[in-house]
Amino acid sequence: MPWDPFANIPIANIDRIRDAVEDAPSIFNTRPWRFVISAADRIDLRLPADLAALDEDDPRDRARKRGYVISCGASLFNLRLAIRVAGHDLTVWLVPDPERDRGLLASVEIETRWVKRPTLAEEELYEAIWRRHTSRSPYILPAPLPIVVAMEHAAAREDAWLRLLNHHQTRTWMRLAAITDGDPAFVPPFPNLVPRENYGPPPRNRRYPRTRAAFWDGSARHFEFHPRLMALSTDDDEALDWLHAGQGLQHAILTASRYSASAAHGLTARYHAPRRFGVPARHHLLTGHDDLARFGLSVSFLTQPLEHEDLDGVERQWPWRWRFAELPQLVVRVGYTPDQPDSTRPEKEKEPHIRDARPSRPGAP
Repeated sequence: MPWDPFANIPIANIDRIRDAVEDAPSIFNTRPWRFVISAADRIDLRLPADLAALDEDDPRDRARKRGYVISCGASLFNLRLAIRVAGHDLTVWLVPDPERDRGLLASVEIETRWVKRPTLAEEELYEAIWRRHTSRSPYILPAPLPIVVAMEHAAAREDAWLRLLNHHQTRTWMRLAAITDGDPAFVPPFPNLVPRENYGPPPRNRRYPRTRAAFWDGSARHFEFHPRLMALSTDDDEALDWLHAGQGLQHAILTASRYSASAAHGLTARYHAPRRFGVPARHHLLTGHDDLARFGLSVSFLTQPLEHEDLDGVERQWPWRWRFAELPQLVVRVGYTPDQPDSTRPEKEKEPHIRDARPSRPGAP
């Protein structure tokens, strides 16, 4: 029997990879990705046939496809992390090519001949997959600037540009989001698969940041007065750029979650330490672990103004003077909520989003 150089991948790793890709964030929890094991050393990222057939010349279909491909990019980053933590090098081919195969977005080739130990940063990012949290509720604390800078650098490593908005830009975006949500003719281009227990409260007045009207739970609480918003941009507005945007967004979110769960002397130390006389205790390590890491970073998405432009057939642009020659993709709100597992994530479906399409090997049992 000939030697198979790809027989070194234990089947248990496929289950770990499946868990990682299924835990990526997606627009309205739609989870549009499909991963196909096309060879022993290759995994393809695809869109389902109905989504791949969307007409990009139609404004509504193009808006839907953009959101789905960005979600697929986030899942692709999780796939890359899972393979690296399993000890393998990999090569990622971003190959969206509607002329040849409308559904194929990327192909990941795995080097299985030897094992390369993952770095500490890769292991911590992989651990952060399970701590990532999306919350549409009020945030207790704003994201500190060191975390914001780390998120910007992480997104830039994936050729996506994540930038903190100033107060004027934040107020402008909040006003536009409120106007869009108040428009009865506005219908989001995506199906809503978000569990109701993960809805956020409605704002009491126009000073508070808005979540989508479809996500209000009717409670009387309100959002923070000073939200911290970040804008995600790319160099162009094609499928390749959407994949970069999704990977950059997920890299940034996991980086922030990684530091949120870091040691007490990390970037979020002043939020982990118990307060004494109004300031964090200097020698708080002696007080016990119950007082540490009480908060975790959360994100929520505010893309209504962009979607409104998409449905109107208007070219995307930021509603302020922007000195960067970039095209807008997303706006996210970042802040801290009590650190707890995200119990509102959708349950795994009976039909997995990753399947084995390899032909049977001759002589295989």
